[in-house]
Amino acid sequence: MERVRIRAEEELGAIGNLPAPARAGDAARYDSRVSTAAPEIPPDVIRLIEQKKFEDLEEVWTRRMVAAPRDHPFFFGVAAAVKKKGGTPLAVSWLRFLADSHGESGDLDARLDVLAEIARMAPGDTEIRGELEKALRARFAGHPSLAAVLQQQALSGSKDPSASAGRARRWLAFSPGQIGFLRGRGAGRIVELNPALDVIRVEIAGTRLPLSLVSAEKSLEPLPEGHFLRRKVEDPAQVRELAESKPVEAVRDLLASFGGRLTLGELKEHLAGIVPDARWSSFWTAARKSPHVLVSGTGKGAAVSWSESLDAAEGALRREFEAARPERKMELARQNARRSGALARFFAETLRTEAASAAERDPSLAWELSCAAARLTPGEPEAYPAERLLAAPDLPRRIAAIREHTARERALEAVRAAGRPDAEDLFAEQFLREEDGRVLSALWGWLGENETRRQELARRTLRAPRTAPRAFLWLAERVRQRELPAPAGLFVSLLDALRQEEFGGVRARLKELFDAGNLAVLLAQSASSEGEAREMLAALDRAGGLEEHRRITVREALLMKFPELRAPAHEYLYATPEAIETRRRELQHLRQVELPANAEQMRAAKEHGDLSENFEYHAARQRHEYLSARIATLADELSRSRPLEPSRVDASEVRVGTRVRLRDEDGGEREVTILGPWDSRPEESIYSYQSEFAQRLLGAKPGERVSLPDYTATVVSVAPWKA
Repeated sequence: MERVRIRAEEELGAIGNLPAPARAGDAARYDSRVSTAAPEIPPDVIRLIEQKKFEDLEEVWTRRMVAAPRDHPFFFGVAAAVKKKGGTPLAVSWLRFLADSHGESGDLDARLDVLAEIARMAPGDTEIRGELEKALRARFAGHPSLAAVLQQQALSGSKDPSASAGRARRWLAFSPGQIGFLRGRGAGRIVELNPALDVIRVEIAGTRLPLSLVSAEKSLEPLPEGHFLRRKVEDPAQVRELAESKPVEAVRDLLASFGGRLTLGELKEHLAGIVPDARWSSFWTAARKSPHVLVSGTGKGAAVSWSESLDAAEGALRREFEAARPERKMELARQNARRSGALARFFAETLRTEAASAAERDPSLAWELSCAAARLTPGEPEAYPAERLLAAPDLPRRIAAIREHTARERALEAVRAAGRPDAEDLFAEQFLREEDGRVLSALWGWLGENETRRQELARRTLRAPRTAPRAFLWLAERVRQRELPAPAGLFVSLLDALRQEEFGGVRARLKELFDAGNLAVLLAQSASSEGEAREMLAALDRAGGLEEHRRITVREALLMKFPELRAPAHEYLYATPEAIETRRRELQHLRQVELPANAEQMRAAKEHGDLSENFEYHAARQRHEYLSARIATLADELSRSRPLEPSRVDASEVRVGTRVRLRDEDGGEREVTILGPWDSRPEESIYSYQSEFAQRLLGAKPGERVSLPDYTATVVSVAPWKA
């Protein structure tokens, strides 16, 4: 029983330390637990109950009221046991005695707890309903929503007055004007309490959010006086001025309100509306210069804390630095070296030692550590000089493994300074894998001594975006700035890149190329013919992953230059150059040989007299109609024909002009070719793209399963139909 008493006092004591708005709600939730828990009753008390020695039990009850008046688990447990023994009136009278005692001591929450327990034990007691309502009015006197809550939770007509009183207390734990924090939304003020509709409205940054009572209890955290977010709601101008003039103090106050530690993402979120996005970088740069601000980690997840003691802050940094892996050591050194000269020297010396240790095992890491140390203490000898890096085996792979871009650029500069015969090949290889724009610019400049090599590299990269995503984007921006010519097919390459996984990290920058005045619009405006513009428009309409407002911007650029594109489009007919040439020769033969010969046959037949029974004339006339129709069809189809060029076929998925290897469910493989209707020879596994077989294949990528007319197959590979 002593354990129960201590646990109850500790919980209720903790609730007593909470801000007032939280105290009532938490006390109500606590009481709902203790009233239903099975209490531990001492064996001697149990014996008194079993023997119905109620006079002795009343004496125990009275002594416990003096010693531990808030030991409600004991009192409620004894009362329930006495009720089971037929002593309901006695149990109720003892509970009333306890409730009166709490009222005399001014403990209104405890009095409510006991009255609610009486109502639970004796719901038919009419007096207890009035006492409960009176106690609620006393406890929550002055609450602006008291009348509305009591009207909604009317105790007089309730079947379960104890439950109704509990719900009323839950509602009254909230109050209009109360300030709380809603995770994911921020701090706000309660502006409306409507128990009839089960709505608590919280205004956050000008938006009113409706919450149910249960949601508010789970999500809305009361903010105590002085909390940074409370000040943000109460006096935003003062907090904004603090952040503007004293960034360090703003960060200190915010961290103090959250126990001294937040992630960088949380810090920025809590300062939303106080520090504009455009000023965040300068604000954070100024704040983190304080030696009291400690940052551990990178990105939004970096932990930010505050240390009042500079010595303690530096000591914590040294300990974290010594225990960290080499990569983390370099990060900590970059973030904190400016705190003091002694700390910078400590970082540099440790990094040099790490570089020497990693020299044989990992030349790339040794170089990066050496460069980091050199930046901290310029003029000191390098722990791992460039000569050792250049002598390492498989140099291109070693340079690619250097993570930090300035160290990588220094390594490439060392290659150039050394005059290595393989420098140009190494630069071209690194250009395709490089991810940093500054290093890409340096590599492009170093490749300038061989303009032919550089232009070929640009052409190859711009035609196959996924092979080098960052280089493709860098080159596309150079094309936009008119530093490079736009190769044929660049517009389609931009659209293809939008849905390629390799562009996940730079997709936002890629999409910006489709904004007004940017590269995609410039390419649209430079279309040389209606046919080319129509092809671009068709590709734009097919493209996925592009927002509609950007699609409209590019489409309008095409339509402005070629208004005739607004008319219905012709359906293009794709074919191999050989098939197109065969049809041209057929058309030429029909026009120059067959049609003149037919005209001569009709002229000769007319000379035989009566045309109504002239078989030769009618046969020649039917031949003439056939030839005219065939000539018209060929002329129309040739005007719409577009040659398939293997070098321009994107084999990232099944398209017209690709050769596809398929594997059926039994493991058997076959190759099929998708060409135009003029090239179709199904008996040789060459299918027209208009056929049902090809239609089911188009758009499939290697590794995908496709349901074909007669079986299901997996696409093994896709390649242009001929090299």
